[in-house]
Amino acid sequence: MTVVFTTMSFSGCSSDELTVKEPDPVTTHSNDKQQKQDDEPNNNGNQPGNNGEVTPITRYIDLTDAQKLAVSRNNDFAFNFYRQLIQQSEVKGKNNITSPLSVTYAVGMLNSGAKGKTSEEMTSMLGFENGTASDINELCSKLIEGAPKVDEEVILKLADCIVTHLDIELADQYQKDMADYYQAEVFCKDFSKTSTITFINNWCNQHTEGNIKEIIHELNPEQKVVLMNAIYFKAAWSNKFKKEDTQMDTFTKENGVSSYVQMMHRKDATEYTSNDDYATISLPYGKNGNWRMYVLLPNEGKSIDDVMCGINNTSWEENLAKMNGMFVDVKLPKFKIESEMDLNNVLKVLGATTMFNKNADFSLMTKDATQLFVDLIKQKATIEVSEEGTEASAVTINMMFTSTGEGGEVEIPQFYANRPFIYLIQEASSGAIFFIGTYQGK
Repeated sequence: MTVVFTTMSFSGCSSDELTVKEPDPVTTHSNDKQQKQDDEPNNNGNQPGNNGEVTPITRYIDLTDAQKLAVSRNNDFAFNFYRQLIQQSEVKGKNNITSPLSVTYAVGMLNSGAKGKTSEEMTSMLGFENGTASDINELCSKLIEGAPKVDEEVILKLADCIVTHLDIELADQYQKDMADYYQAEVFCKDFSKTSTITFINNWCNQHTEGNIKEIIHELNPEQKVVLMNAIYFKAAWSNKFKKEDTQMDTFTKENGVSSYVQMMHRKDATEYTSNDDYATISLPYGKNGNWRMYVLLPNEGKSIDDVMCGINNTSWEENLAKMNGMFVDVKLPKFKIESEMDLNNVLKVLGATTMFNKNADFSLMTKDATQLFVDLIKQKATIEVSEEGTEASAVTINMMFTSTGEGGEVEIPQFYANRPFIYLIQEASSGAIFFIGTYQGK
């Protein structure tokens, strides 16, 4: 799950009560514009059952050409963001998990209230150069609407929330945009009370299904607004690993130190490819495989940095195009990772510097154009990978202040992830990357 938490300064709020709404359950309707007709096979060739049973339907996130291009450019941001993130001292060489898409939502919500250079930098950083805040909003809206419906066997929940201090009033257009594009609820709270901290943490806890119970310990009196975006992901592998095949095995870190980890094992048909830097396998989730985890294993003599140095969205799409279905002997560690990291420096390196300055222009957020700037952007994230599947969550918090080969014999590839590797979770119909992380061993 991914929660984006942004504190800033504004109001014009609804009830002071905690009324956190869950997304409506996904249902299958015969008139769904993305559903195949009952007399047609779905993407996997499945025909409707003759016994009246409901068969899973393959759905797609219906993006315009412009939005498909926006996803590609935002994936460039995802790779750029992660490349910078893993160079930070608190992250480098360690197990980690992050959601670049969570950052996109956080910055997108901020950008809707920004003008001038402040907005231009954020828009460009997210890959929407020469675009507008509306372009970001529309893509985020499409993913909120479409991603939870792609596969009825995959749980994906997205939610947005704005908590404001009592003395701040949101601009009407900003509040409308937050409701229309982000489905955001707005609450008024007294930021001097500890009950507001409890409210914020409870919201994160609820929308990450208990994976992230606390995101803040205190609120500064100058902090006036909190924006939160939650993305919760839970899915079973399309082909599960057998628990009896999991055994302790050797894992060697980049520094040559070895340890024993629980290594899952299976020989099965999956998509696989390799290049000069790394090998890739695809591990699909759910019924139709639109949700996938990709594991990128550096070749012997290559490092995580070597792999990340050469990746952008174009090279990644080229890599995916070369993947072929084949039997692969797969070993993958069973792991659980929790990460907490400050993102200010990463986003500044990527070009968004003005939003952290006291002269930042977020004047479209509030009715009285309160002078606001971002003090801290931090993310917490978790992931658990087991024989059954994957559960992932993240919380991004934005704190804003007021200022004063061919031929030959076929050989089964061995994909033994017994050294550091990169993994990412991507939705195929949109191409959007939801999570990226690195496993470095114990």
